[in-house]
Amino acid sequence: MLAIDTESNEDSVAGRKTPVDQAPAPARRPSKGRSPDPVDWVEHWWTKQGMGDTDRFLAVTSIVRIHELMTDAMASVLKEYDLKVNSYFLLLSVHLSDNGALLLSHIASRIMVHPTTVTLMTDRLENQGLLVREPHPTDRRATYAKITPAGKALVTSATDALDEITFGLPGLTKADAKQLVNLLRPVRARLGDLAEDHS
Repeated sequence: MLAIDTESNEDSVAGRKTPVDQAPAPARRPSKGRSPDPVDWVEHWWTKQGMGDTDRFLAVTSIVRIHELMTDAMASVLKEYDLKVNSYFLLLSVHLSDNGALLLSHIASRIMVHPTTVTLMTDRLENQGLLVREPHPTDRRATYAKITPAGKALVTSATDALDEITFGLPGLTKADAKQLVNLLRPVRARLGDLAEDHS
């Protein structure tokens, strides 16, 4: 499993340790006559300028670009269902929870949005007949979002449509996807994403 040590000044490469300040391998220069890969462009100029940890920065650049491209692809599909990407994940999170209900206070951490945004999104989904609010049986301060039959049908149909476009990740095999999840898990853990109970 991948481990990142931010305090070490050495990286392990092919079973040996190499100081990070060792001269990097020459970067691929963007080819002429066509639009270059933006990540290759960053690699060329980042390395030329001697900016620092090239590999990790390229990983960040790739992840950020994939996030934008992936969410754009998902958004174009979800538009047909009158859903935004975050609204889809909210609805899906409720659908996947026990008895199809989830506390509003838990939704924000599940889909990584501000609690106020969760309230506004829940209002919209409730107006669409996809969710209903229900009081907590013992805590009057807490409220559940519960998915409706219409919400279940919509999120199931939308998920099927997203599956047809491989959830915005074309070219990624199932084996690669599993490996990617495993590679990112220790990074997420170090960033605190696994600190909360997500059950």
